[in-house]
Amino acid sequence: MKSLLQIASALAIVLPVLGAEAAAPATSPGPALSFRVERGSDPIGTHTVSFTRKGDDLHVAIDIELAVSFGPITLFRYEHRNRETWRDGRLVALETATNDDGTEYRVSAKATEEGLEVTSSANGTFIAPAEIIPTSYWHPATVSQTQLLDTQKGRILNIDIAPAGMREAAAGGETLPVREYEMTGDLKLKLWYSPKMEWLNVIFRARGEDVDYRVVRIDRQELQVALQ
Repeated sequence: MKSLLQIASALAIVLPVLGAEAAAPATSPGPALSFRVERGSDPIGTHTVSFTRKGDDLHVAIDIELAVSFGPITLFRYEHRNRETWRDGRLVALETATNDDGTEYRVSAKATEEGLEVTSSANGTFIAPAEIIPTSYWHPATVSQTQLLDTQKGRILNIDIAPAGMREAAAGGETLPVREYEMTGDLKLKLWYSPKMEWLNVIFRARGEDVDYRVVRIDRQELQVALQ
């Protein structure tokens, strides 16, 4: 049971830095990306990403539901809601709410003339770089960053990321070649992207086991429209 608790703790560190009600339309389509989150071969939850265009704005809705159990007992529960608004390739608004096994976090952000003004329940208010990318991983510019905005605790993370070889991933009923990127620094994980820079996986180690994502739904047309 101890190892399960330690794995749950690792989930709370890595996955959150993935983000609840921002200025998104009241209705949204089905998710462009839907993942089953697994530890080893055991499913522990879901992660979905949906996109909605409204005028010049791209609204992104991210929902994460995780639970680590031992038999009928739930040892750890994690819920994350992230609403992002993008305009002209930049993040202009963010609202997140997280329940990390009973500990709640909230983050909001808005574009200003000085940069992205971030207010979080854990780290107060500060100005982040205007072009900063949040830790939601769907944006292809993630792989070229040296800093990311933590969408759970509202802090700036310093990272390095580099290509780490080619892999294959099953998505939408087909097998796709993917490039793996390894992230180090304040975050240690691996990310997979298709040749069209569609995000297809995040992987990290916890107590000698991989925690990773399996694509269960992908709308590649909707995803490509969002990435334009």
